[in-house]
Amino acid sequence: MEAQLLEFIRDEFLDDPETEIDADTKLISGGFIDSFSLVSLQSYIEREFGKRIPAPRITAESFDTIKQMVQIIQQF
Repeated sequence: MEAQLLEFIRDEFLDDPETEIDADTKLISGGFIDSFSLVSLQSYIEREFGKRIPAPRITAESFDTIKQMVQIIQQF
């Protein structure tokens, strides 16, 4: 799941796909993606993993790293 999320984020949101990010990289607070990208990310998670995450659970704070995303996805 982490690898799939990393690949999606690199392909969809990073200007330079060679940018080094990992599961602990601060994506939103680090300026790699913006809060508007969370809607696209939410759609991807639903489509790819079959998990519908309620919008209130997807925030810049709770979805700042891929590890945080995986923890929330696994709750649903």
